[in-house]
Order: sequence, then C-alpha cells, then structure tokens
Amino acid sequence: MTLTVGAAIARTLQEYGVTCVFGMEDPVNIVHGLDGNAVRVVTVRDEKHGAIMAHGYAKATNRPGVCLSTFGPGATNLATGLLEAQKSSIPVIAFVQEIAQSNRGKHSSSELDHGLALSPYVKWVGRIEMRERALEITRHAFRIATSGRPGPVVVLCPPDVMAQVAHEDGVANQERYTSFPSMRTRPSREAVAEAAEILLSARRPAILSGGGVIISQAWDEMLALAEKLRAPIATTMNGKGAVPEDHPLSAGVSGTSTGGQYGRGIIANTVLEEADVVLIVGSRNGQICSFNWTLPRPGTRVIHIDMDPEEIGRNFLTEVPLLGDARETLQDLLAEIGGRAPSSRDPAPRLDALRAEWESEVSEVFASQQTPIRPERLLREISDRVRDDTVIVTDASYITGWAMSHIDTVGKGKAMISPRGTGGIGWSLPAAIGAKMGAPDSTVICVTGDGAFGYVFNELETAARYRVPLVVIVFNNGTLGFQKHYEQKMFGSYRECDFLEIDFAEVARSLKCRGERVTDPALIGAAIERALAGNEPYVIDVIIDPDAMAPIVGMSSDLVMQSH
Repeated sequence: MTLTVGAAIARTLQEYGVTCVFGMEDPVNIVHGLDGNAVRVVTVRDEKHGAIMAHGYAKATNRPGVCLSTFGPGATNLATGLLEAQKSSIPVIAFVQEIAQSNRGKHSSSELDHGLALSPYVKWVGRIEMRERALEITRHAFRIATSGRPGPVVVLCPPDVMAQVAHEDGVANQERYTSFPSMRTRPSREAVAEAAEILLSARRPAILSGGGVIISQAWDEMLALAEKLRAPIATTMNGKGAVPEDHPLSAGVSGTSTGGQYGRGIIANTVLEEADVVLIVGSRNGQICSFNWTLPRPGTRVIHIDMDPEEIGRNFLTEVPLLGDARETLQDLLAEIGGRAPSSRDPAPRLDALRAEWESEVSEVFASQQTPIRPERLLREISDRVRDDTVIVTDASYITGWAMSHIDTVGKGKAMISPRGTGGIGWSLPAAIGAKMGAPDSTVICVTGDGAFGYVFNELETAARYRVPLVVIVFNNGTLGFQKHYEQKMFGSYRECDFLEIDFAEVARSLKCRGERVTDPALIGAAIERALAGNEPYVIDVIIDPDAMAPIVGMSSDLVMQSH
C-alpha cells in the first residue's frame, strides 16, 4: 500500500504503542494518517498543555508521550512543557509542523527558526527534509528520547515533504524504544563491591530515593535493599511513591518544602542528618531535597547511583560513584551483599520517636474544624481515600509542599506526579488528563491551588469532551499564597497577589464538568466520595484559610530543623 510520509510516520507511532497524541491538528498529514480506533487525537486549548499532557501520559505508562503543534507561535507555546520534561527526564516527542521547504527564508507566515527556538529545552531537534530519511529520523527520535537520561525531542515536519510518497513501505518500529529507559547500564563489579562493603559496615545507613527510582521502576529492589540493610528511606519529591509510606522504614519526603511547621520532613531530614552512610539513588541532589545542600552532612560517606555522570558528585563529595541504571545497580548490590548481615542498628525506635513527635504537632490541624478550612484537614481527607491504584497529580508551589508532606502514598511506583523539574505552576490539570488517558484504570486525583488552576482551567472542557473521569480538588485561598507570604516575610506587606472571588465549581459546570463548592470541613469527605464515584470530570472547590502556609522552611517563624 502506498503511503505518504505523514501517513508512514502515523503508522510508526501506532507500532510504537502510542495510544494518544496531544495538541493541535498539525502536522496535518500525520494526524490524517492515524487510525482513529488505535490512537486518540486529543485537541487541546493550548499547545503548552499538550506537551504537559504528553508528560503525564509518559509518567503513567512508561512510554514516550507525543504532542503536536503548528509552526511559529504554536511551536513556541511548547517551550514550558518541554522544559519541565527535560528537567524531569521524561521522554516527550513533539512533532511540529514546519514551514514548507520551498517557502523557507521568504518571510512565510509565522516563519521561525524552530530548531533555534526549541533546542534549549530538548535533547535533540531533527528536521525531515527528505522523504528518504523520514522514518530514519522518526526512529532516531524515539531512540534519543528513551535512552540514556530520557528527555524530550522535537521532529520538524515540512508539509511539502509530509505529502510526498514515503520512500520506505511499512513502518519503522524498533521494539526496544517503545518504553523507557530503553537501555539499562551497570557499574563495574569493583565499584559495586566497594559500595556493598561500606553499606554493610554502616551503623546508621540511610537511602535517599530520587525520581530515577520511579523512572527505572526500581522500587522493589530499593525496598529489598533497605530491608536487608535496615536503612530508613527518605525520598525526594520526584521520588515520592518509591516506598509505601506506611512501611516501617519510610521516612517521607526530605528537604525544605516539607521541613517547616507541621511538615513531615522532620523525619526524613533528621534521618539524613544522623546517617553515617547515605546511598543516593537517582537524584540530582538539588537545593530543595538536600535542605539547601546541607544534607547529607559533611563527613557522611556518600554512595551515589545515577545514569548521568554529570550528576554524580555535582553537589556532594561522593566516595563511591555507581554509574548505571537504578534497577540494575540495586540488583547488583543485592547480589553482592547476599546473605551477609549488616552492622546497622535497629532504626525503629528512632523512627517511631520522630513520627510520634510529628504526629503530635500536626494532629490538631489534621482534625481542625475551623473555617476557612485548614489545608491540612483537607489533605488528611484526601490521604484517607488513597488506594493502591490512586495517582495524585500535584501542581507546584504551596500545593507541592502540602501534598508531599500530608498525602500518604500506599502503593509502589507512580503514586504521585509533580512538576519538580522546574516547579512552574499551572501544570497539574493537563498532566492529570494525560495520566488518566494513558492509564485509564487508575484513579487520578489532581490537587491544585486556585492561582495555578487559573492558568489551565480551560482544559476542563477538553476533559469533558473526551470523557476523562478524574477528580480535581482546588485549594482556593483567593490569593497567590507563596508570593503573598514571601513578600510579607521580606517587606512586612504585599502588593498585587489577591484575586476576586471565583467559584470554580461554577466554572466547572460552565465547561460541562461536575462541580461543587465546600466551605465546611465536615463535608469534605462526602464530596470526595461523590467525585470518586462519578465517571466524569469532577471539580471540588474548597475554600481554605488564606493565612495557612505550606511546610516550607523559612515561611513561618517555627522552623522544625533548628540546627539549620
């Protein structure tokens, strides 16, 4: 059968297991080549949101996410979404309608050097300039996106080339590159043996589990190693979900976003502070998770597993670098340790004491009856309804600190998805739509602030149009909370942070979704139950205390880690 270049690329996407593409209906030759029964074309309200939906889809499926855009301003709208995928190591493949080859350099409508504009945000940009190379470039896009440190790529598609008859008959599938990570490397046996000896000799070992554990799907191996070593597990925000938080060795999320007043981070931060050996697995050791680069403490022996050599030793002196895939490397460590007994002491008494201290501090706000509602009460109501199949998708800013500290994940794996690469707000709703469309059997709950929701609520219509059943819970405090409280701390006052009162339940109904508003804490649970029981997009607009702060260190006068 004769295929155009666009149709051949479309067939290739199907063979690579792509079930949804997100964006506008360009490159049009690719869109019209897709089998609508195999691949859903999801038309969005903003190309940026299409890139974010592809990110959520990739996180939920461990397959590359695909987004589409037209040229010029449509392409530049992708930048923020691609940047988050780049910093979070998520393979998003953007097919961008390019200016026709015959019109380039002539001030064609919306003409732009797309490669120059988008290359800072991706691993690779390819342009299909010849029909003979179309499927080769498509194969290369999947290979680059899923291998090494995964990340986004861009394929530029001139319409005159897309309309030509394809040079190769058939498709270009390479099975290895249909999921990520597509190539798994291992460190040397000598390095593994050295790391094993240090871990076995540790008296107070601890593990810091980063997003690389989630990408590698290494949670079983990590938990097995922790149990063998009797090592508590702290996670970064991107690593949350790597261990069920009801496990005796779970210490919760480390860092400054969870280490302030009411924050569960007191447990993880103290574990890292007191450790004599820290095994870091798949983390960049950025500012937040490392408590402003102070944890692990100077003098702590550090072993670092990462697939990217640039990250090992970047911020902490590393005694044993283990360059390799998290799952493969942890398997090697387990094999090397074998049945040998560790030197570590039982961490249970210390962990129990830290949990009791935190629970004593936070119990009052968890049970608060005040109005406007304390966010901690709302978070506890959400947490009580999390199940093994639940995926929590959070926005950035205050909502991240609240969710990371106060929503417990009970399953293993992709239990929480957040924009921790760059931390930009206005992300969670499109990511939740992508995650639900990629993993329709999961229960997806989007938690967002009203400021962030204002960026993206137009995509509620998209969720309604494609009948995507998900729950959206808006923490509505009528202000940009982080900015307002930061300005008050710095200057004693704030400027333009407050909004008019918006009823987001009414907004949801106008966009063909279900919606209700909650102002009484006693009614939160029933509202969430109704939303979970539905089979449609459902928005719960919860009025919360505008003075309540997330547990971010420095945002309140009560700092949990006084030693810092």
